[in-house]
Amino acid sequence: MFKMKKISSLFLTLFVSSTFIFAQTPQVPQKTDVSDQDLETFAAAFEQVQVLNQKAQQDMVKAVQDEGLSVQRYNEMLQSEEDPTQDAKPTDEEKSQFENINQKIRAIQQKAQQSMQQKIQDEGLTVKRYQEIAFALQNSTELQQKLQKLMQPK
Repeated sequence: MFKMKKISSLFLTLFVSSTFIFAQTPQVPQKTDVSDQDLETFAAAFEQVQVLNQKAQQDMVKAVQDEGLSVQRYNEMLQSEEDPTQDAKPTDEEKSQFENINQKIRAIQQKAQQSMQQKIQDEGLTVKRYQEIAFALQNSTELQQKLQKLMQPK
């Protein structure tokens, strides 16, 4: 259904990381209409997705640390794998740890993706509609301001 992407960093911005699981970009019209009700529903779903995202990030950090690497060292090795000009010079043990971590991170991402999709649906949105609203938010300061107001503690 959705392609799993390799995480490019353990620490992603909140908005991006909460939507990173939806690797496919929806076919969205240039101008997506978002009603106030749509935005309220999105806000409720987004809050749930944020919680799941934060838990997944914590689990990923724990996976790195449980294998005996620091997050910084893991990120160095990951960057080296993605950019051949950066050589992290991992030891054989670190290579093994890195592979084990990547397997754990893929499993965490898959579980998080499924949970996030379910939360979105539980709030009354399809994943596609959630993506459309997220796309519209990226391109509309007005919608961003409305969302901020909706998400302020009451």
